[in-house]
Amino acid sequence: MKRIKKIEFRVTHTEYLIIQNKALKSGNTISEFLRNTAMGYQLSYKLTEDEILVYKHLNQYADYFRRIGNLFKLGDTTGVKEACVETTKLIQTHLNKLK
Repeated sequence: MKRIKKIEFRVTHTEYLIIQNKALKSGNTISEFLRNTAMGYQLSYKLTEDEILVYKHLNQYADYFRRIGNLFKLGDTTGVKEACVETTKLIQTHLNKLK
């Protein structure tokens, strides 16, 4: 659908900088950001390079803990196994927050 209507409004310099910063973080232009916000759409923010790196490491650690937990299934060390499984779930919870 072609956008033909234009809406203008005034903001302070500080408000402009805040809106611009939020738009950049979400990976949108200011117009797209304001339009999506006004329409009530869920905005997702782009991850920084550091956040992507941390996400990859946490995902790898979660995999290691799953593997360790699977090894303990063979023995009678349920306490260690439960701790590993619990840690894996905690890491997965944090990973889901970054998605």
